[in-house]
Amino acid sequence: MRHTTFPLLAGLSLPTTLRSRYLCHVAAIGLLLAAAGPAIAQQEMLFGGFDTKAWEIGHQTSNQNQIVVEFVRHGETVNNWTELLTMQAIRKSSTTGSLDELVPKLFEDLARRCPSMKWNVVHRNFSNDTEEAGMVYEWILKDCPPDADQHEIARVAVGRFNIFRLADVAKTSALAPEKRESVIKEISTARIVRR
Repeated sequence: MRHTTFPLLAGLSLPTTLRSRYLCHVAAIGLLLAAAGPAIAQQEMLFGGFDTKAWEIGHQTSNQNQIVVEFVRHGETVNNWTELLTMQAIRKSSTTGSLDELVPKLFEDLARRCPSMKWNVVHRNFSNDTEEAGMVYEWILKDCPPDADQHEIARVAVGRFNIFRLADVAKTSALAPEKRESVIKEISTARIVRR
């Protein structure tokens, strides 16, 4: 089974996989931000939102407009996973649009291919000194071969220079209520920090 890809990720090259149980997600994103060029590395990164000890880096890639790091559970790979965590930083542009325009674009190809896909906003975040807008949303995909049934919960945060996305997707037709609440609670703790 393959995992769902998003239109914003199309065309990225595949650099060498970095695997390290001890590599913290802040260091991974910080290193990638620095490597992606000065514009995307401008003073902000996403911090928190998941337990780094429960995941390892399965794949990472970047170009001058975005950085993607995919984490898998220990013993799994990005080609064979039950749960996948994706951390993404996208450079903001003058055409980015509002959060209500951006979020549906993240999965519009999937929604077109799988009309039965359902998504909703779990909650919105108020703006603060580092975040212009934010939300936690979820989507559920059922009966849409060749994709496995999937349930994703994600946090999108719009900073001054970048848009950050932290998404936890599981291969299941629906998360158990207690697992869903746990993921929402944990992913909601992700915050933009400035250096």
